[in-house]
This record gives sequence, structure tokens and C-alpha cells, in this order.
Amino acid sequence: AVVSTQSTGMGKEILLIRHGQGDHNVHFAAGRVQEGISLRDPGLNEEGIKQATNLGIQLKNTLLERGFKLDLIVSSPMRRTLMTTDNVFGQQPDYPVVISPLPTEMGHGGCDYGSARSVISREFPHRDFSSLAEEWWYVEETQEHLEQRVEEFKEYLLSRSERNIAVVSHGRFLTQLCDMDAFCSFANCDCKQVTLGTDGQLTESEGGIFIRIDKDWTPY
Repeated sequence: AVVSTQSTGMGKEILLIRHGQGDHNVHFAAGRVQEGISLRDPGLNEEGIKQATNLGIQLKNTLLERGFKLDLIVSSPMRRTLMTTDNVFGQQPDYPVVISPLPTEMGHGGCDYGSARSVISREFPHRDFSSLAEEWWYVEETQEHLEQRVEEFKEYLLSRSERNIAVVSHGRFLTQLCDMDAFCSFANCDCKQVTLGTDGQLTESEGGIFIRIDKDWTPY
């Protein structure tokens, strides 16, 4: 039976997806922190595109096997998440794609600062950016603000009528969303299913989907 979907007053099944590798990730892994931070809104590199394409194939098969029907995709407006969404789900998937600034990365520097709506809308003309301000990202964001934004995002997801939702986001944001101890507990193109209760509590879905593309990754 198909696990479906649109409802209100119920919890949500959420697929949390971190974006594929960008050049800033390569710099960070090599200890070149400032070089990584200085890259403004980087997209996916060649490896990142391969990761996202690979995840798309594995996820499609997994969803079919489990009869899990997605209703909605919510993506951060950063280049790397938009490119990940395109490479995992295609430019015109069978369900709506909402672009929201709420699940964007914690704003610590250029690599976590977005591109103006007028710029990014030209690069991704198949997406709707009408709900974004021209300069929509968070600058020098505090931990307190990040925690507040996580709560706002959970409220947003619960307000939606759709039940099965994929979120394409970032390592630090997703780690905070899941209340994990590490700074980043998601590898590039990880896909992890969680349940969001009506009380706003996030729990691991029993027997839920978990796909890891980068088998050599360790938390940091």
C-alpha cells in the first residue's frame, strides 16, 4: 500500500537531505577554513553532482520499494541545495518544490551567505523565488537565532497540509534540527527519515530510510 499523505493535525514523515559536496567542503576537509568560508554561495562541484545523482537513483528505488509517496520538497535557496534538489529529484518532479530561507545554513561567512533573489532566479528559472526578499540570508547568526529558526521551521512544516516532506538543507542546520551533539552530523548527500510530531518533537522513524553516499565521512 502507498504510504500517503495529505493531512492536517498529524505528524509528518520528513526526509532530511544534506546537499552534495561543494568546493568549500573540500577546503574545510583539508583544514583550509578561511579559504572555504571566503567562497560566496558555492554550488556543487563535480563530486557533489555525482553524489546527488547517486542519491537520486538510490532514493527513487527505496521510495518505490517502501511505497513511500513524497508530497513536497522544501529547499534552502543556496546554490548547493538548489543544485542538489535538481540532481536528486529532477527539475520538474511530480510534487511541488518550495524554496524557503528557514532551512538555510547558519550564517557564518561567505560560503553560508546566499545570492540575491534576482541573481538566483535567473540561474534556476524553473523554481519559484517569489516569497524571498532580495537579500534573504542571515549574517553573523548567533546560536540562539539558529535555535529559534529551527523552531520556526518545525512550525512551518507542521502548518503544511502535506505529510511526507523532503527537506534539502545543510549540515549545521540539520544537526541542530535533530538536536545532535556534533557541529555537523550529516555527510554530504545523507538522507535520513525522521518523524515530526504535532508537539514539535523530532524522533527517528522506526525502520526509517537512511542512505549514506559518502561512506568515508566522519562527524566533526
